[in-house]
Amino acid sequence: MRSIQSPGIQLINSVFFNKYRLVEKLGEGTFGMIFKCESTDGLCAFKFEKKRNGRKPLLKFESDLMIELKGYGIPNIYSYIEHEDYNIMIMELLGKSLEGLLRQNSSEKLSLKTVCMLAIDILKILQNIHEKHYIHRDIKPDNFAIGYSEQSKLYLIDFGLAKQYRSPKTLQQKPMQKNKKLTGTARYASINALKGYDQSRRDDLESVAYVIAYLLRGNLPWQGILCKTKEEKYSKILYRKQNIPPEQLFNGFPIELVTFINYCRKLGYDEEPDYDYLTNLFKDIIINQLNEEIDYKYDWMQNDIDLNKNIKENYITEEGLLENENDLNNLSMINNFSNSFSLSRGNSNSFFRDTSFNGNNKDTMHYDEIADDIEINKKDERDENKDNIVGVKKKQGVCCVIF
Repeated sequence: MRSIQSPGIQLINSVFFNKYRLVEKLGEGTFGMIFKCESTDGLCAFKFEKKRNGRKPLLKFESDLMIELKGYGIPNIYSYIEHEDYNIMIMELLGKSLEGLLRQNSSEKLSLKTVCMLAIDILKILQNIHEKHYIHRDIKPDNFAIGYSEQSKLYLIDFGLAKQYRSPKTLQQKPMQKNKKLTGTARYASINALKGYDQSRRDDLESVAYVIAYLLRGNLPWQGILCKTKEEKYSKILYRKQNIPPEQLFNGFPIELVTFINYCRKLGYDEEPDYDYLTNLFKDIIINQLNEEIDYKYDWMQNDIDLNKNIKENYITEEGLLENENDLNNLSMINNFSNSFSLSRGNSNSFFRDTSFNGNNKDTMHYDEIADDIEINKKDERDENKDNIVGVKKKQGVCCVIF
């Protein structure tokens, strides 16, 4: 069996714009890869996206939106650059994702106190973006990351699937459409999203319930379903979500968690959630049932380990030794990077993979479907406010890198 050098490793020590040096690959998703980067201004993250003919750049959409949403739990965006065949977003460097922290734990579960404190923070972050008229549409453990140095801080990432769910002027939501393709990740998607209904705030919150169950249990009852088609898999996941009672999903845990998921499932399409009520459910568990304080001392802060050190997770395939199961697909992407940029290269023996920005979930919506959805959303916004397009563009402006 021959050994193949991981494509991501080929970019390690590459220098971009005489300012940024890639020092470590953090992960890859459906649309590109992300690297830890050293610059004259300190550490940051480089996120790459390959340009596709006739398609709107998702990374620009994400960059503009994260600048607009700037606030509690949203990472800082430093720059967005279009360069030949690739788009680049330079952003705040974060630590591990909740998925990575879960895998790092020997029990592959998190404590009830930690999960309840996470839920409180997640609700605060979602309330922030919902009040700014957007929904995330891909709530999952991979898309929450802790701070790189401040490990008690939580951030929501990957806004490529986010959508404006109501008019900022009138606060009215568009009529709910049916027969929609699933946007997001089936494992954590709401029942209504799996049924093909337009998503709204309630769907983000129902996804939170599944994230909570996953972090507490270490698994979900609809994991590991094997099907020939994506549609069949989605159908079976939907069936199990509809037929497994919340009491069974949260068996052995406080009844407040059942109350939480039932509340989210009963919300109307355009109904405003009571975030304070939901937050108090988790505060009650911590204070009154666990007799603890809400001190944000999470499980991972109790262990004397370096959270920024990567965990070696190699995969053996017929093609050889790979850092990740998607590396063969990304090999051509890396080769193109080599041809597209003038790079200063060095040697690197690093062969580690971090799960901070891991988006490798094959239940996630494909690029073309997302790009179409974004274009439709933008068309709806133009139709609604044709006289104010220039103002909108100015409001969503991005920073530039001088080089």
